[in-house]
Amino acid sequence: MEEKLKALPIGTYNFEKLRRMNCVYVDKTARLVDLVEAGAWYFLSRPRRFGKSLTLSTLDALFSGKAELFRDLAAEAWAAEQAKHPAPVLRLDMSTMDVRDVPKFEASLIAELTRRGERAGVQVKSTLPSSALQDIIIGLHKAGGPVVVLIDEYDKPILDKIGNLEAAEAMRGSLRTLYTVLKGCDEYLRFVMLTGISKF
Repeated sequence: MEEKLKALPIGTYNFEKLRRMNCVYVDKTARLVDLVEAGAWYFLSRPRRFGKSLTLSTLDALFSGKAELFRDLAAEAWAAEQAKHPAPVLRLDMSTMDVRDVPKFEASLIAELTRRGERAGVQVKSTLPSSALQDIIIGLHKAGGPVVVLIDEYDKPILDKIGNLEAAEAMRGSLRTLYTVLKGCDEYLRFVMLTGISKF
């Protein structure tokens, strides 16, 4: 009987969906475990379609303790051990934010952080994005220990304004204030990865 070929995961950036659909997956989980064990802070700059979103999705599943997704992969044992004490994960995708201007961007970011907080049972009280990020990190830490922060397309709000240098600079300033919070929250963090296509 001829074995049926697995489907190619074209356009799929979600690791859990890819694994549950039994799609072809090139196992890079050993490399991810090496990254996790070697350090805590990473910035990954690569062109579009280089698997950055899938990498963050895989790390999310790995830290969240979804061991069943790693069956027969290189990280199977690591994932099984991690599943005994899952880490709180805060994953943000900047490409989903409203970037028409800085106030709209900041409002959409606060709304997203508030939603993430509600799902995790953490109250986000601040009306400033940087303080809201700090609120949720500290709240997640209190509830579950050192926090994993994964930010996809960190530079998208700037790139969307690249034709208007004044607007791009304003967006850059807003993001700088936001990302500076991560440094100040170091004691609450276990692992941080930001991805994008540019270095600003």
